[in-house]
Amino acid sequence: MHLYITDQGIRLNKQGDHLRISKDGQFIDDILVNDIDSVILFGAAHPTSDAMLALLESGSEVAFMSRSGHYKGRLVSSCGKNVMLRLAQYDAFRDRRRAIEYSKGFLSKKIENGLKVLDAYSHSQHNNFTFANRNSYLRALQAVRDYEGFDLNELLGLEGNAARIYFQNFAQCLKPGIQFPGREYYPSRDPVNALLSFGYSMVARELESLLESHGFDSCLGFLHQPTYGRRSLALDLLEEFRHPLVDRLVLKIFNRGILGPDDFETRDESDTRKGGVYLKPDAIKIFISQYEQFCDDANRTYKDDRETSWRKVFRTQVEALKRALLENTQIEPFEWEIAA
Repeated sequence: MHLYITDQGIRLNKQGDHLRISKDGQFIDDILVNDIDSVILFGAAHPTSDAMLALLESGSEVAFMSRSGHYKGRLVSSCGKNVMLRLAQYDAFRDRRRAIEYSKGFLSKKIENGLKVLDAYSHSQHNNFTFANRNSYLRALQAVRDYEGFDLNELLGLEGNAARIYFQNFAQCLKPGIQFPGREYYPSRDPVNALLSFGYSMVARELESLLESHGFDSCLGFLHQPTYGRRSLALDLLEEFRHPLVDRLVLKIFNRGILGPDDFETRDESDTRKGGVYLKPDAIKIFISQYEQFCDDANRTYKDDRETSWRKVFRTQVEALKRALLENTQIEPFEWEIAA
């Protein structure tokens, strides 16, 4: 299980084989340590050293988020024992042809999955969205697939054209009254961007954990170039999950009124957390509940009609990347189709 601690002032203590949760001296719950896969702490939560050691010894991780949901870092038990995988990863990174091919794969699948999301909304009876510039989007997808150069910035420029078309249409999938000015990055200036960024951060954290548990160097990506402290490989794998997982979840939450503009707060630029729009504390709990259900429910299908959950697909794609690196092959694609 994934344990989220969003209330401020929560204390986590080890008591025998259990993790004891309390606040202001009042008992809240206790959970068997071995039943916990990860603990995600938002803001001012206080785990004791005994509690953190018990979690690490059981193979769990402890992740730290800001109060508003910005990922800060994590504690994990010793990892990185698979030296042969890391050597293969470094060799692939230095081979510009392979690195570009992997990058093209990540971007092509991202754009293709975006096409499927928009096609599904254009055929839905529950909204009036029409995918008017579908052919332009298809041409942008083909431009990425056909790219034969070795300039990563040039490749990213081709993908940027597809992203512009995608988010123009994504905005039209939102119900009337929900404004989306286009994709913006941290700090977000509107509720939709705030929820997109939060969702992407949640998925990236899970992918980072899986990559490191398999022995990857999560800081060394192919599409996302190395930057001090950034988990670039997790961001590479995130690309194909952005549109079908996070974007669809965000559309569901806003279009069904699960959350709305009143569930967000705006902070001034003078705020030490850099200003912008953020989920209110109670809204964070609602989003986490929706995210957990969306990731765990077996309501997504592969092209061969097998149902599976997003969390199983996370693991499948990490293992596919591992095989590709060790066998010097292309990454097996995640062939996703929206359920009818």
